[in-house]
Order: sequence, then C-alpha cells, then structure tokens
Amino acid sequence: MNDFLKINKVNILSYLALLGIFMVLFQITLGGVVRVTESGLGCPDWPLCDGEIIPDLDYHTAIEWGHRVSGSFIGIIILVISFFSTKFFGLKSRESFIALSLLLLVLIEGVLGGITVLTELEWWVRLIHLGVSFIILYELAYLYAISKPELSRNSFSNKLKPIHEKILFLLLPSVLVLMLYGSTIVGLGANSSCMSWPACMGQWITFKDKSYFIHMIHRYLAAIIGLLILYSAHFVGRFSSKNTFVKLISRSLSIMFILQIIFSVLLVTAGFTNLLRVIHLTFAAAIWLFSSWLFIEYRLYTQSTLTK
Repeated sequence: MNDFLKINKVNILSYLALLGIFMVLFQITLGGVVRVTESGLGCPDWPLCDGEIIPDLDYHTAIEWGHRVSGSFIGIIILVISFFSTKFFGLKSRESFIALSLLLLVLIEGVLGGITVLTELEWWVRLIHLGVSFIILYELAYLYAISKPELSRNSFSNKLKPIHEKILFLLLPSVLVLMLYGSTIVGLGANSSCMSWPACMGQWITFKDKSYFIHMIHRYLAAIIGLLILYSAHFVGRFSSKNTFVKLISRSLSIMFILQIIFSVLLVTAGFTNLLRVIHLTFAAAIWLFSSWLFIEYRLYTQSTLTK
C-alpha cells in the first residue's frame, strides 16, 4: 500500500484537492442556504449544537447543523491532505507548505464560525468568514494545479503581452472586492433595496437613501469588474493552446459570468427569492474559482518557461 501511494502520490493529491474544491463550493452554497432561511442560530451554541453532538433536528437546526457537519468534512479532507503531503512530498515541499497553510486556514474558519454564532451573526464576522473560504478555495485550486504540472507547462502558445499580464494580476483582487462587497450589502440589509433593473427605482444613483446608494455601487462595481472578467477570459483563451485546461477554464468563466448576470436580473425581477439568492452566491464562488485558476495557470506557465 505504501509503495502504491508513493507511485501515485501526484494523482492522489490532485484528487484530494479536487474533492476539497467541490466540498468548499458546496459549503459556500450551504452557507447561503443558512443565510436565506435565517437558520444561523439554529444551533445557538458552539462547538456543540444545543449542547449535543447530534441534536434534535428541527428545520433550522438541521440546516445549521448540516452546515457544520459539511465544514467538519472539509477539515478532515484538509487534514488528510496535510498528512499525505508531508509524508510523501516532504515537509519542505511546496505541496506541504500549501497543505499546512490550508490546515491553519480551516482552523481559523472554524473559530470564525463559532464567533459568528456567539456574536449572534454580526455581519462583519460573516464577511470575514466568507473571505477566508475564498482564500481556502484559491489554495485548493493552486494545490490541484501544481499536482498537475502538465496542465500548465503547455497551456499557452505565447506569453501574454505586458498589458494583459497587468490586467490578469488585477483580476483576482477585483473579483474578491466584488464578492465581499456583495456580502456586505446583504449584511447591511441593502441587497433588496432596488426592486428594478438596471436602474434603481428609476434612478441611476441617489444620495437621498443610503440603502439605494450602497446597492447601486454594487451594480456599478459588477459592471466594471464584469468587463474585466470577460476581457481577461477572452485574451487568456486567445493566447492559450488548443484543448488545454486553461482554455476550458477561460470559456467556463465567460459562460459563468454571463449566467450570473442573467440570474442577477431574475433575482431582482423575481423579488429576491431564496433559491435565486443561493444560486447567486454559488455562481459568485465559481467565478472566483475560475478567475483564480486563470491567474494560477499563467503564473505556473511563466515559472515553467523560466526554468527551461
């Protein structure tokens, strides 16, 4: 068994990282369900739920407890990744460094989950909680990419132009700002302030109502950063080689963002239904993941060309 693990260590690590990615996406979606159903205090204490490991599961308790169980599974997966990486890649390896940083982030995320409950769902704690989950998603994407070096080595036909490289470096912080600002307006109760689209109640911007103003800033950010997302996906796709992972990701990012716009319009026109709010959050997480992969794949490609 030990020999089998050594021989197949790269593939096993990539599968573990991919499993972690799917679990984090599911966890973010489940977190959206917790929020829209107002089940955040379904378990009023922490780390237990109603003083028990397995509580009586009424509607709200079941949703919040399920969210915690899902988070525990992610912790177990990352613990396995950390053990596997240090044992088969060495403590000083890049794989182990990422795995151990993931372990630290998951511990921080768990503590933030507890603080969220103990502060009775303070919006800024939930914001940090979501931000850390995005960082975990990025690191899992990076771990998957380095465990599949053949994905990056021949992924681009040419290096990007300097202006394109600058845009690509700007992409990730811009997307993160957009995602976290979206969570902020939900936390401030401004997410349903504008019940029309694209203008807000017939106005493009107003300073008379704070909630309207906060909400419209999100729409303007989405428009500007959305163009950045689409343009980045376009030129990365153009410079990437045929039938490569990065070309698939660039196309998926474009499609995902267009779908996000469609569902955003539906979200407003349908009156901010719970289902559409959850889909909106899930698509946001997927956009962050695909944007991360675009950046990661190009960075790994440039590193591989420097070592030739």
